[in-house]
Amino acid sequence: EVLEPWSVKANAQLEEYQRWKKAQNTVAAKTEDTATNSVQPVCANGSSSSTGHARLPQAALTSGELLLPPISTIESTVPHLFQTVLDCLREASSNGTWPTTTPKRQLVMCSTNSEATSSTDNDGQQVATQNTTVSTSASLAQAHMRAKSNNVERTSAYAFAEGEGGASGSFSIGAMPGNQCVQPKGNLLFPCLLKSAFLLERALKPNREPSSMIAVNRNALFRPHVDVGAGAGQSTSLICGLGTYTGGELVVEGEKMDIRYKGVEFNGWKQRHWTMPFRGERFSLVWFTPKGCEGIHGLDLVPKEETT
Repeated sequence: EVLEPWSVKANAQLEEYQRWKKAQNTVAAKTEDTATNSVQPVCANGSSSSTGHARLPQAALTSGELLLPPISTIESTVPHLFQTVLDCLREASSNGTWPTTTPKRQLVMCSTNSEATSSTDNDGQQVATQNTTVSTSASLAQAHMRAKSNNVERTSAYAFAEGEGGASGSFSIGAMPGNQCVQPKGNLLFPCLLKSAFLLERALKPNREPSSMIAVNRNALFRPHVDVGAGAGQSTSLICGLGTYTGGELVVEGEKMDIRYKGVEFNGWKQRHWTMPFRGERFSLVWFTPKGCEGIHGLDLVPKEETT
């Protein structure tokens, strides 16, 4: 009986690995078939048959496409409680004002590794970007160097393929202590999001002490990590997912949790956590109170008459 909870979790993890391995083998087999079928027959005179042009191989499947259900299988209706926040997130994502992600935060986000495409930066110039195949082979040191040297601001999530870490971005809004700290620029950029997101926290957890900060994430696939900071004053973070996506569960110390339109609390400073692969448009909000912000509530930034 003592070992039963452990054995149940171990069996679930084994089954998940077996599904992943089966998908990997299927991808490898289909990729080999595609490569074989793309070879043009050669005529007796040495020239290629048909049009004389090599047939382009079809797009290869990914294990994520095999493991995750299609977007069409999920309920697309947005619960009323989350509609305003989601509208604000989509507006921020599509109008070119989404802030760049800091190099330190990029360290815990999976990078992309595919053929370069192009998009437009803030000056209207064409810049090289990456498609959305998640790369886990690069070292953290390499990821850090890329993050420090990346001066490209992705102006719109919808200029990139969605899901599995693509078109990702993360920034913070909320209240910092005293006059010495610089307040997040997102407060001024997104006043509607600031108000609606802190009101959402109160609606999700009425008995929870209001947080001082919110991490706002767009299509972000996080590596296993613990949050930086002691978390004094509030040891638990609150997270929820929004958008039209499949997969993307939060994993906390090996336990997988569905956060889509659900508020889930966990100790981000002590418990290792990460994001499962996903398909589609995925936003997440993480409410937290870092050390030094005890008693400072982000909701206080919103006029009282607008919080009732």
